[in-house]
Amino acid sequence: MEIKDTQETPLAKRRDDTVIAVNPDTIVLNVAIVDDSEEDLDRCESLLLRFAHESRKEIRVNRFLHGEEFLAQFKAQFDILFLDVNLGLSNGIDVAKRVREVDESVVIIFVTNLSRYATEGYVVNALDYVLKPLSYESFYLKLNKAISNVANRANSSIVVPTKSGFTKLMLDSIHYVEVFSHDVVFHGDNGDVKTSGTLKAYEAKLRPYHFLRCNSCYLVNARKIERICKFEILLSNGETIEISHPKRKEFIQAFKNYIANAGGGTL
Repeated sequence: MEIKDTQETPLAKRRDDTVIAVNPDTIVLNVAIVDDSEEDLDRCESLLLRFAHESRKEIRVNRFLHGEEFLAQFKAQFDILFLDVNLGLSNGIDVAKRVREVDESVVIIFVTNLSRYATEGYVVNALDYVLKPLSYESFYLKLNKAISNVANRANSSIVVPTKSGFTKLMLDSIHYVEVFSHDVVFHGDNGDVKTSGTLKAYEAKLRPYHFLRCNSCYLVNARKIERICKFEILLSNGETIEISHPKRKEFIQAFKNYIANAGGGTL
């Protein structure tokens, strides 16, 4: 999701990257449609166009006929993904699993002919599903739900560069951030993600989201702290991290401020 600041809002409609512009200084939603049917791609795009005009939102649409084509271009750049379950040679569930490897936050809505396939969406934390042929009434409700979800997550994720491209991480899933040798490592619910940069730079980015420096090598997510005992932090995943003597006073005060404003954790 990005913020557009412009004085003009022309409607620019292209085959592979459609921008539905309706309102200046507004949030631009990046939406991908993956379907092996041109007819279904057209239908989904037309419903997005209608929704954009009626709700005065701005939506950028990217169309993909093949799952592999979509994955080759995927860099965690989309807010919402409409994904056909049956993609001919590909399987929509498998495509979604590969998406989740690099992006925990994109809102996935499955498009399917049979509602029984929709239950498989829970495996990849899909938000919902819509049945073909698409009707505007159902589509409108699901898209509104997705946009609310995007808005709630807008400031709750971070995209970091990796050797294979980019990975989007939900901040609530991160337990702590560690600097190791020349790498910065994010330790989270779904494993570790290694990136470049400095801990100081990530501390500046993550400080507003209650990531606290406890020593020269670690940032700890205050939401994940279960208990602090003297110079040790117990995290919700069972790991313990040391607080350095020079950092202890500042760290304890920052954590007390977090408790006062948000609650949680025990000293």
